[in-house]
Amino acid sequence: MYFNAGASEQTTEQSLSAAGQTARYTLLAVLVASAAALQIIESPLPRFLPWLKPGLANAMSLFAIIRISLSAGILVALMRTAVAAMFLGSFLSPVHLISFAGAAAAALIMAGMRKLLPDAGLGVVSVGGALANNSAQLAIVQLMFAGSMSFWFHIALMVWVAVPSGLIVAKVTIELLRRTT
Repeated sequence: MYFNAGASEQTTEQSLSAAGQTARYTLLAVLVASAAALQIIESPLPRFLPWLKPGLANAMSLFAIIRISLSAGILVALMRTAVAAMFLGSFLSPVHLISFAGAAAAALIMAGMRKLLPDAGLGVVSVGGALANNSAQLAIVQLMFAGSMSFWFHIALMVWVAVPSGLIVAKVTIELLRRTT
């Protein structure tokens, strides 16, 4: 009987690789679902400005950036806005577009900061993401609805909201990383 050891090793390598890919996709799906659930839970919270909410869903994006890859974090952010919008009945509405812009900006900034400033703490990265999220949402609101809105006044207020919000998201992400190690 002929035995090909190379073929056996290759098959084992392929199955390990397939198992790793399945685990990665499963983790991505769980993160998207968790982020969408957090966004849905936050949606009815009362707020007097469009960008004034905790943004806990960004913790799932930051977790994906750290645990999987930069692109995975961006994918989690973009997919969660679509999933949450479908559940909330606001897909492709102005509310969804504002959310999408904020999530995309936050994920891109957090991924960029992780790549360019690898020694930056999660608090710094998360606050950067919160500022980007709020700025993008404010810019979209200004473009769509309020051309005469005082942009600089809102930017000044936004910093006071983004810093604690970003620090909370960082704390949640640190706890997730600690519990999944």
